[in-house]
Amino acid sequence: MAIDTARAVEHFAAMLRVPTVSTRGDANTDWTFFARFRSLVDELYPLVRENLDKEIIASHSLVYHWDVGVPDKPIVLMAHQDVVPAHDEGWTHPPFGGVVADDAVWGRGAIDDKGVLVSILEAVEGLLRSGVVPARDVYLVFGHNEEVGGDGIPQVVHTFRERGIVPGVVIDEGGGVAGDAFPGVDATLAVLGTAEKGILDLQLTAKDPGGHASMPGRKTATARLARAITRVDHHKFPARLTEPTVDLLTNVGVHAKGPLGTVLSRTDTFGPLLARVLPSAGALMNAMCRTTAVATVLEGSAANNVMAETARAVLDIRILPGDTVNGTVERIRKTIRDNDIQLDILGSTEPSPVSRTDDEVFARLRQVVADTFPGAIVSPFLLVGATDARHMARISEYVYRFYPFELDARSRALIHSTDERLSIAGLRNGIEFFSRLIRDWR
Repeated sequence: MAIDTARAVEHFAAMLRVPTVSTRGDANTDWTFFARFRSLVDELYPLVRENLDKEIIASHSLVYHWDVGVPDKPIVLMAHQDVVPAHDEGWTHPPFGGVVADDAVWGRGAIDDKGVLVSILEAVEGLLRSGVVPARDVYLVFGHNEEVGGDGIPQVVHTFRERGIVPGVVIDEGGGVAGDAFPGVDATLAVLGTAEKGILDLQLTAKDPGGHASMPGRKTATARLARAITRVDHHKFPARLTEPTVDLLTNVGVHAKGPLGTVLSRTDTFGPLLARVLPSAGALMNAMCRTTAVATVLEGSAANNVMAETARAVLDIRILPGDTVNGTVERIRKTIRDNDIQLDILGSTEPSPVSRTDDEVFARLRQVVADTFPGAIVSPFLLVGATDARHMARISEYVYRFYPFELDARSRALIHSTDERLSIAGLRNGIEFFSRLIRDWR
């Protein structure tokens, strides 16, 4: 299938100009932009509109069904329409300008996640134009509130379950392709997320009579809260290796040089040692090896000279597979050693199950990635962030998280940040990946 890169870039830029920003609480979200985005998809992809059945679930999530009469084990390709907020300050080009410059397309959501969304649509449109018919049914699932952990994909999963739809493979955002992804390994690495960490938003609240700041007591609410946060920071969760991380280390060990290669290739023997050493290799390695907790919200008094009657902090906790929400809360409770600090769960999800890598499904996916990115080491890994894919894991054993783009450290740092952009070459790779997957999947 010939890829019309210029047309794809034009379509991508148009999508980035629609500010589909999701917020917590429907009342604060401008849904007219989501309606405009859906209309734009219909306009830009007429063959998708004419040949695929479209359904809107949870008011704004899009589900397309390419019905070829083979409903067993369908392909499910996922992306999300929504993006995080962005303001013009600091951007080289306006965040919702959809500017094409310096061999890239610039805008909020370029990588996360409209680059994936447009790659999927371009692939399907191109295959339809070429007369290609996939070997089994294909679903395109585009959620509308992934960035805020919303109800879009959970409702899609509920609908699938009611209809008896059991995906044979699910691809969502996640890992990517990079030559600098693992310390000590020069080869290009393509990582497929086979699991993701759980999320726990835990509120810590300390209370005190308050009063004038000129006469502080011995244990003010703010001091006790600060002590609790410090204890959590100092007493980190123990480091250990999960199945996806063991798989990653074993795969890259073959290509690592010197003593590092020897140790990594024998992860089964040196696992405990690696669990102690890897967290010092950087924030990503640390997050892959332990449950993490960091204070993200702090609130106290509203006045400089008034002691807080209530001091509040929220810990953002990412739970390693094998740990649980309840177990994590209990560990935090024991760590802070203050029964007068109240703990409240504001939201939580357990870690996802680990998707299968031991049969032909993963082997087939690995081959598609290898064909798209020749020479890359293809490996499972643990995704430390959260995606909509975790909901699909309730109905399928074959859920994988992958950005089909080459993303170096600088590009990865642009996600949710200023000057987010995706290279035109990256977009072309994405279209090629999804085209190959749909065409060759059996």
